[in-house]
Amino acid sequence: MRNPKDWFIEKAVVLLCALLAAGSTLWLLVGSVAYWVRHGWLPADTSGWVQALGALLAVAVAIAVPAWQKRHELKLADLDRKRERIDSIKAVIALTKDLRVHFQVAENEFARVPMLPGADEYRVRAIKPLARVSSSFASIELNSFGNEMVSYVLVIKSAANYALELEDNSYPYTRNFTEIARECRARINGFKLQENELNELLGSLGDSEVMLQPSRGGWWPAVPSGD
Repeated sequence: MRNPKDWFIEKAVVLLCALLAAGSTLWLLVGSVAYWVRHGWLPADTSGWVQALGALLAVAVAIAVPAWQKRHELKLADLDRKRERIDSIKAVIALTKDLRVHFQVAENEFARVPMLPGADEYRVRAIKPLARVSSSFASIELNSFGNEMVSYVLVIKSAANYALELEDNSYPYTRNFTEIARECRARINGFKLQENELNELLGSLGDSEVMLQPSRGGWWPAVPSGD
């Protein structure tokens, strides 16, 4: 996929060459008019009018070129901000999905009805891998992915801290695991809702594989080429 900044540099070079060509043409025209006036082929005041026109064109170019550059710098900055926002959303979606999978595995163990005395031991063992994985999620800073993602990261951290609390406490009774399984299901449903919400937000920004590319008519979403 073509880099928009490379496109900007290329267009700036083309514009500079066009300005040089236009300037050369203008000075050639002024010199030619002066020559024609001196030989009486044009009225005497024609040279003054051509010089005035050239001065106006120079002023127009001096105003237009910086304005054009500023406009495209703003477009590039806006594109970078949009890419950063998309990357943050995708990262939080991945974290949410990953932790949800681990909670689902643990919940399946917590929800099992023990058939023999001492079967709760298997459910106790399910706490440790969940807590081990959750420790890394609990250490994530709330604003790691920007202020927009704080509320979503908070959901992840809250679930991770809950898993760590399970490891710190002893749950020897079946009824405790019934409550734990219920809480895990609630967390899992919260993860699913969060994933859906973030995917909708990502969709509102456009497909994650579609990046803004400059085109002849302006800046529009363009699908990257296959090469």
